[in-house]
Amino acid sequence: MEFGVFYQLPCDEDQTPQQRYADTIAQSQLADALGFDSVWLAELHFHPTFSITPSPLLLASAIAQTTKNIRLGTAVNLMPLHHPIRLAEEIATLDIISGGRAVFGIGRGIIPSHFEGFGVSMEEGRQRFDECIRLIVEAWTKDELDFQGEYYQIHDVGIAPKPLQKPHPPIHVAATGADTFELVGSMGYNLLVAPVIAGNEPAIEGAKVYREKLAQGGHDPDKGKLSVTLPIYVSENRRENERVLEETINSYIKSVHVMMTSPAANRAAAVNPRIALVQAGLAKLNYEQVIQDNTVIGTPEECVDRINYFQGLFGAQEYSGWFNIGGRLPHETVTKSMKLFAEKVMPKFR
Repeated sequence: MEFGVFYQLPCDEDQTPQQRYADTIAQSQLADALGFDSVWLAELHFHPTFSITPSPLLLASAIAQTTKNIRLGTAVNLMPLHHPIRLAEEIATLDIISGGRAVFGIGRGIIPSHFEGFGVSMEEGRQRFDECIRLIVEAWTKDELDFQGEYYQIHDVGIAPKPLQKPHPPIHVAATGADTFELVGSMGYNLLVAPVIAGNEPAIEGAKVYREKLAQGGHDPDKGKLSVTLPIYVSENRRENERVLEETINSYIKSVHVMMTSPAANRAAAVNPRIALVQAGLAKLNYEQVIQDNTVIGTPEECVDRINYFQGLFGAQEYSGWFNIGGRLPHETVTKSMKLFAEKVMPKFR
């Protein structure tokens, strides 16, 4: 089993972007030294208390220069907001400067303000996503492109440089809705799931659909990799755990509610049932639910039990630790938890 670290990187009013980035780079260095397999960086825009990572590839490039082995993944690049040629070039560049450690995590996006801010219709998201991923793979694997889509038409050009990994870096697709689980399986790519966002039951059912579609599409289900992102906190002091996490989890929930009840979100929900459903689900999100359903917290022994529990639900190949959901935990608290997890939990699964 593999283990990663995940960063959404919220920045509250009493924090600075400089310190949040510095902490993330330092923690990624530590994760590399501790034997974590991957670091995953979100792409999010316009809501600093939710995230200050509009450019995960720039942050990944900085981390690449101070680490040796850990893989560098985006979780996720929001495909409809990018021109695919530019994104193909940037991922290829990251792959080269990191020595072949890039992981291409992608998604459609569900935050309406992102689409409004970039002048892209949410209704175009599925088609743009499909064209983007096909065009990017072709850009990586063909010397010259001849692509005719509804949104992108590219002819007689080839990107340089190509990625170091052949035929291309691993591709992971984030899913929250049933149609996306089906799409990822049929395309034969790896799957990213965050039960805090998708909900446990939809994520569990989605993982089953994903594996079914892998087989139906002629892909080897054993080679489809499922990565599950969970808030993780480890402490030898049992009484400390929930007390420490309450503020930071509630901060996360508050930022989600603010973002998904924004004017842009309300406009989208009025015409888009998918967004209305997301709003309804997030309105019910609360601290007790997150703690009970979606976290790995406790002593090392309790965390081992929780991972075994989630493994029974998902059968995942990788778990990524959201070691500072909400962003309110001090750097020293996060690194202490990471060290305990690496020293006393990870070895039980390797």
